[in-house]
Amino acid sequence: MAKVPLTDAEIEGLLQVPKKVQADVRWRIDSMQNWVKCELEVENEIKTNLKLNLNCNYEERSLFSFSLILNNAYRIAGLDYNGSHRNRHKDVNFWNSKTHKHRWTERCRDSWAYTPEDIISSDIKEVFVLFCKECNITHTGKFLPLPPNQKTIF
Repeated sequence: MAKVPLTDAEIEGLLQVPKKVQADVRWRIDSMQNWVKCELEVENEIKTNLKLNLNCNYEERSLFSFSLILNNAYRIAGLDYNGSHRNRHKDVNFWNSKTHKHRWTERCRDSWAYTPEDIISSDIKEVFVLFCKECNITHTGKFLPLPPNQKTIF
């Protein structure tokens, strides 16, 4: 495996730095109308390029995810609500339509996951607040509701 450009210590340090998102969560429907998405700039004192990506299934609202992205390339933290995933490096844990979190590791990059103990709500806004808290992000904007998903019958 190629040398990983990010160490566990660097990621942990980056996650500990206080971060802020001032923008509102404003959902947009993707071109295939399968997902609604939002991308937010994350301000931080060390001037690192960070973004929060939010995704929610347009039809099945109990499928959503949040990702903290570094330099438009590295998912350093993530949460998949009711998602599926199999660990391949550190262990062989498997989630089939179950909530799990991702954390960047030197060995597995963004593909190592674990079962969170703090996610007890199914409300997307409440889960978003918990994810931000874990990543040391303060969100001061509004969390606007998901767009209606009623389809036309003709």
